[in-house]
Amino acid sequence: MNAPTTNLDDILEALAAHTTFHPDFMNAMRLINKCVDTTRHRKDPASAMLIGSTGVGKTRLCHMIKKKMGGPHKIRDNTSEHLVTPCVYVELPESATIKSLSMVLARALGAQPTDYQSITVLETLIIERLRIMEVRLVILDDFHHIAEKGQFRTKSSLCNWIIKLLNKSGIPLLLSGSPAAENTIDAVQELSDRFPYRARLSPMPLSADNSVLLGVLSNLQKEMIRLGNLQNYIHLTDPKPYLAIYLSTRGNFRKLSDLLHDSFRIALLRGDHSLIQSDFAEAADDLAFCCSPNYFRMSLKKLNSKLCSSTGKS
Repeated sequence: MNAPTTNLDDILEALAAHTTFHPDFMNAMRLINKCVDTTRHRKDPASAMLIGSTGVGKTRLCHMIKKKMGGPHKIRDNTSEHLVTPCVYVELPESATIKSLSMVLARALGAQPTDYQSITVLETLIIERLRIMEVRLVILDDFHHIAEKGQFRTKSSLCNWIIKLLNKSGIPLLLSGSPAAENTIDAVQELSDRFPYRARLSPMPLSADNSVLLGVLSNLQKEMIRLGNLQNYIHLTDPKPYLAIYLSTRGNFRKLSDLLHDSFRIALLRGDHSLIQSDFAEAADDLAFCCSPNYFRMSLKKLNSKLCSSTGKS
């Protein structure tokens, strides 16, 4: 049966945009909001870090914070009109240097820097734009791309650049990255003290006393049922699909999103308003992180055996 595809892209985009606020996300949001509020009250930047391995949802959370703080908007006073930008987000490329970071940040603030400008000139430009645009938070995502590079001298220069930016602008930073980013910041006590708020995101565990993954799956399935008008479907929180999903993704948020997206797409294309086990098995066949043999084609007994062998527990 061929499914109508008129709204397929819209449905899949809506699922991708849906986020479940599990406890780690909620705590991270709380600490980052606290960093902004504390800075406003004390008139001294109290910055934050978002630490975690790849795929745990750091970038998604950064975008949500930026959206929550509001987009650029114009404010008119008695004499003029100027643009206010509450939050500036910058994603660092793998080849990031202090100079390239300065230029990307300057562009994000509406400036037009050139390759001929020195880091000192760019720093002055950035601070001026941060003040004029009344920025309340600067997010530097994938900060480990620059923090991991170079020898001690290079990392020391990076730390000094951040200290100057904080001291002269009075605006807090949110540094999002791997544990390596935190290690670089902690190497300089003066800088480490500037980051009192630290949130950590981890893969969602499979544990009898921790229902985070169960809660996330339940919430996401409700959204899939609503978006796809599903009439017949497996319950993702039942033991067999739940174990198969966990073993395939190990609680990694990005991998879970990829698996659900591909499985849901297969179901929608079939067009019978159902979501079945074979949808996940077919999706898992094409996903490199899903092991062979396919977990979604195993019995519950076999899944439990695989779980025990992977965790060393019976």
